[in-house]
Amino acid sequence: MTTAETAPEPTPEATPEVRPETTRVGVPRIGRYSPLLKRSFEEALAEEGIDGLRLELAPPITRRTVDRGAGCMDENICLPAKITLGNILDLHDEGVDNVLEWDQCGDCRQKAYWIMHASTLRQLDVEMRIHPLQPMNVTGWLEDVLDEFSRAQSRRVVRSVLRKLWAADLAFMEAQARKLSQADADGRPKVGVCGEIYTVLEPAANLGLVKKLEDAGAYVHNALPLVQFLFNQLLDAGAGPGGREAPKKAKWAAGFSYLGMWPEVRAWCVGRMQRPDVDAELYHRAKREADRYLPKERVGGHGKESITWTIYYALAGFDSVVHLMPFPCMPEATVSVLVDEAASDYGISVNHFVFDQQFGEQNVITRAEALVNMASFRRQGVGSLLQTTRPGVWVGIDVGSTSTKAVLLDGETHEIIDEQYELNHRDPMNAIRTVLPAITGRNPDRTIVGGATTGSGRRLAQALLDAPLAIDEISCQAVGCMLCEPGVRSIIEIGGQDSKFISLDANGVPAWFGMNSICSAGTGSFLTSAAREFGLAVEELGTCARSAPCSVNITGRCGVFAESDIVSKQQAGYPASGIVKGMSTALAQNFLSNVCRSRKIQGPVMFTGAVALNEGVADAFVELTGHEVRIHDEPRTSGALGAAFLALTRDARGGFTGCEPGTEFASHTFECSGGSNDCEVSLIHRDGRIVCALGSRCGVHDAHYGKDIATVAADPDLGQRRRRPSEAGAAQR
Repeated sequence: MTTAETAPEPTPEATPEVRPETTRVGVPRIGRYSPLLKRSFEEALAEEGIDGLRLELAPPITRRTVDRGAGCMDENICLPAKITLGNILDLHDEGVDNVLEWDQCGDCRQKAYWIMHASTLRQLDVEMRIHPLQPMNVTGWLEDVLDEFSRAQSRRVVRSVLRKLWAADLAFMEAQARKLSQADADGRPKVGVCGEIYTVLEPAANLGLVKKLEDAGAYVHNALPLVQFLFNQLLDAGAGPGGREAPKKAKWAAGFSYLGMWPEVRAWCVGRMQRPDVDAELYHRAKREADRYLPKERVGGHGKESITWTIYYALAGFDSVVHLMPFPCMPEATVSVLVDEAASDYGISVNHFVFDQQFGEQNVITRAEALVNMASFRRQGVGSLLQTTRPGVWVGIDVGSTSTKAVLLDGETHEIIDEQYELNHRDPMNAIRTVLPAITGRNPDRTIVGGATTGSGRRLAQALLDAPLAIDEISCQAVGCMLCEPGVRSIIEIGGQDSKFISLDANGVPAWFGMNSICSAGTGSFLTSAAREFGLAVEELGTCARSAPCSVNITGRCGVFAESDIVSKQQAGYPASGIVKGMSTALAQNFLSNVCRSRKIQGPVMFTGAVALNEGVADAFVELTGHEVRIHDEPRTSGALGAAFLALTRDARGGFTGCEPGTEFASHTFECSGGSNDCEVSLIHRDGRIVCALGSRCGVHDAHYGKDIATVAADPDLGQRRRRPSEAGAAQR
């Protein structure tokens, strides 16, 4: 059973004919709640015999929706505001002139978004009216848009809708409770999700993270069902000292009393209104103990709640916490360091995801898989994991952003038999085709038992080579380093365009990891571009830095700004060696501040990835961390080593065929608009037969596996957009 957030949305029925006198009010999307609100509202109107008003659900959120909203707003406005504006503009295309938007979030600036959106619409010359929905005046907009509403009818409609929404959320929370019990019985990793509510609830805002975690094998608990948020003061009744909460509770109680929701108020007063998926005693304890980190509650949004839920998940025996926020959400950003501190104090791993319209989906997939894998490592125990042996030769293929690596591993001795390193040259399929034959050709008497692929191109390699397993690169780097140094406590991995930090606890268990998101200033590409400008080979940068008479301060927060700073330092007469040394220090500083966040670096420290061969960067880490930094024995292939070993531990046998001489790899790409995702699909084919469809979120193109690429590519309906009836009407208008 899937969670309500990830359940597929019902196929919309044909839009009924709208009478000219019908008033249409648009509703922006927020996960499963918008269709639920529409259905509940229509049922409530039918109960009252009112047919002059209809809620219109915004079209599904696509890449175009996000880009459209982002293109009309300041880049420093958070993602929910941008997506909602895109929703509103999409509704306008559908001929909807009225929109309903929320108008209250305590201290959060979201309460002013409807004002900001209205201003933007005026500047765009878009004639739409936004009706603010206020928690203490939830009926006012009804009487505003339709004269035939009486005050009593408005109250009955809103009361009916709230009860239907609460019933749906109650069923959702009961389902979470059942699945939690099943997860405990199955021994599955348990992940709690908290943070900013829109980003938690809307898959388009978190790139489907909840489903990705579930697909990776985790049980996921949502801390913020929407109606639970609305009833928050009722649900938390009796928690902790009532001083500062009492006025808010009284205000909410008055509002629900006005709506005639006396049963709910009575249930609240006697403590019967509780979440079935949460241990009330542990939650109240977590709420009290959160005051140690943030005594004053008014930071806006869900900031204080994120600390509370982090503590709760630790007390309830969860493996990890995922803290979600849009960039730049100040309440969540403000408490993120406190969330880290609470997680450290209570012994639970926390991972922060900060989303904006530029955030890459591959980054989300990698981190989701790594989070679940590391939780499994903790449950299994690293000691037993590293002692696993199996006869035979195991292969690991690591397809990174700039290079592809292969390792042959002896399954009994854990010794590397052979390895191969190839630059991609922007053609990873050719590199994949090269590395496996090269390494097997040098070892003709060794038969590969099985193996795994890893790296950002792991799915591509898995499909092309028929590999039995694909594993995220964070898990593989962790294991690859633990094999080299069993007592390692901190792992620094820097490759061409990705960088990672992994922190291990005193028992050698990976406890936390960080990964760069949208900036490459702390990666090898930062140095590669500079080497090109200085006329040096990348391999010479380390020697150049060590020969410098001084270190020149270089801005390292952004690669573009750094390049500008380098030019200005050159024009000021600083020596090239000093600038290169300053760049090495800037890269290390960027890594420590952006990837490690506030995590304390503990020794022993291992440095791996191709950049680890740069002595200047290694020296900078020694100076900045105060620790001796050991370079991995095989820093360029440590990820491939980890992949081979994890394949061994999971007994992933078979595969690794299809690289015979003369084999051809190619792709056919197109944009699919048949669904709501507007996916950019790449059909990968080997010798003319399709082996996978990358980029397809709904999976519909998986049906092409094994088919002839020429036949599929010639289909005129491949990826053709199928317009909704409402879109056809908009085109006619």
